Amino acid sequence: MANNSGMSRRAALKQQQELEERNRKNRRLLAFGLGAVALVVVVILGIVILQTVGQNREVTANQQTPPNGTEAGGVMLTSQAEEASDDAPHLVIYEDYQCPACAAREAAYGPAIKELVDAGSISVEIRTAVFMEEQLMNDSSTRPAIAAAAADAVGKYREYHSTIYANQHPQGGGYTDQQLREEFPAAVGIEGEDLTRFQELYDTQAFQEFVDQGNQTFMDEGIRSTPTYVVGDTQLQFVDENQQVLIEPTADDLLAAIEAAAA
Repeated sequence: MANNSGMSRRAALKQQQELEERNRKNRRLLAFGLGAVALVVVVILGIVILQTVGQNREVTANQQTPPNGTEAGGVMLTSQAEEASDDAPHLVIYEDYQCPACAAREAAYGPAIKELVDAGSISVEIRTAVFMEEQLMNDSSTRPAIAAAAADAVGKYREYHSTIYANQHPQGGGYTDQQLREEFPAAVGIEGEDLTRFQELYDTQAFQEFVDQGNQTFMDEGIRSTPTYVVGDTQLQFVDENQQVLIEPTADDLLAAIEAAAA
């Protein structure tokens, strides 16, 4: 009887251990299953969000070219005083609105460029690239380019272009729709009916194909970086191999460099 009792206790203990092990396995499986379900939910939510964004970003069939747009996908800077003559040197600037060097170049040389344009000494065309979106995984090169083209449609390209760079995020944080649709237009004086038109052009991405053309020209021309300033077939060199400044940020120095490249 004592032996049978001992065997029964051992059998009961073994059964209890097996039961606990099965319970542990079931808990692990349950936890794994819940994790998998959560992952699926996250993936589905991500897909839904992307689809929603895509719907909100739906491109209008009525694609347009801004008033001062070119076939190459650039925008001509308009003069506030005297228009350039046909034989004035033509400067092409390749930029990306998320490029820190472009913002620095605009801050340093932008006033001199506008001075030369207003004097009729040169003509200037700005072509926008969007290659930095691949590095930063966003669309904050394209959206400001579309917004700048919309600003051209209401006569505020120059001011809006400078405002974008003045508000560039130092860590590559891009631009919000709030900035592009409301804050920047307000800063440059776009209001009333012009604001309504600007926002409609931006919301419907009426200049998406135009911006795409500018980026395509950037690639077709073999431009390797931004900012790049080109006169004819010559790229302006602002510093030498020792990082010594070759072109001072003054209208006279910049014009001399442009004229030398044109010659």
